Amino acid sequence: QITGSRMAEVEDHPLWPVVATLSLGMFVSIAFLAKYIRRSPKKGIHKCESEHINVDDGGLRAAVFGFSDGVTSNVCLILGVYISIFHEATDAVAQTRSVVVSGLAGLLAGACSMACGEWISMVAQKQGLETELKMELRHLKVYWKEETALLKRVLEEHGMSSGTASAVIKDLSEKDAKEVLPFHAKMVLGIDSEDLGSPWKSSLSSFLCFAVGALTPLIPWIFVNDHSRATWWTAIFVSSAVFAAGSVTAQFSHRSMLWISCRQLLVVFTSVLFSMGSNYILV
Repeated sequence: QITGSRMAEVEDHPLWPVVATLSLGMFVSIAFLAKYIRRSPKKGIHKCESEHINVDDGGLRAAVFGFSDGVTSNVCLILGVYISIFHEATDAVAQTRSVVVSGLAGLLAGACSMACGEWISMVAQKQGLETELKMELRHLKVYWKEETALLKRVLEEHGMSSGTASAVIKDLSEKDAKEVLPFHAKMVLGIDSEDLGSPWKSSLSSFLCFAVGALTPLIPWIFVNDHSRATWWTAIFVSSAVFAAGSVTAQFSHRSMLWISCRQLLVVFTSVLFSMGSNYILV
């Protein structure tokens, strides 16, 4: 029989109803407002320009990757730890505290790891692109005839007539190699010399989005002491967060929000089932 102190011990935190309402409300709001990302008009800029969003600087990829990895890795960790101590711990509060400690450790370790990895990879990529640009500048100075012949061939492959391509080459011949480099690098190498990506932007985006994603399945375990209800609330929180993220991601994709969200949800819950099953069998 459960005593009065034992019942008090497993009561939820008094702020739990507020936290749950605000969290789920935020996810619903994000899902609803995501469709306006591309609909914000910019003064003085025509729609043919303003409706485009820069998705090639590493920030979007880092954000999507960070959030998805944060949700998936931490929900697998949290429920994996829970299923492994479920039969051993007799104290419900001890169970939830073990899960919370593991989840917080996973959040901090994962966010730092993602940020460091993103920064290192982006710096390496940027340095590689800068090296290619320096080499191309040297080639333009030393092998001008061969480089312009290559550029003319590329222009013709993109649909430009031979006469027009020759006129472009003639116009470029009157300019300095440094002035020619941006256009030449973009056409021949596919490198935008003015946008090589931002390591700090990608790193910060990855850190924050991983932290938010990892915190999502952890919130119920911080405020709900009953492990069974915390598990169900985790599933609700993760599903809501995935649909909110799917709504945002859909604005950068030709796929629908429902398709992207269901795909992500399938991946997450497949990973969770595998993690819980493996921990139950092996631990």
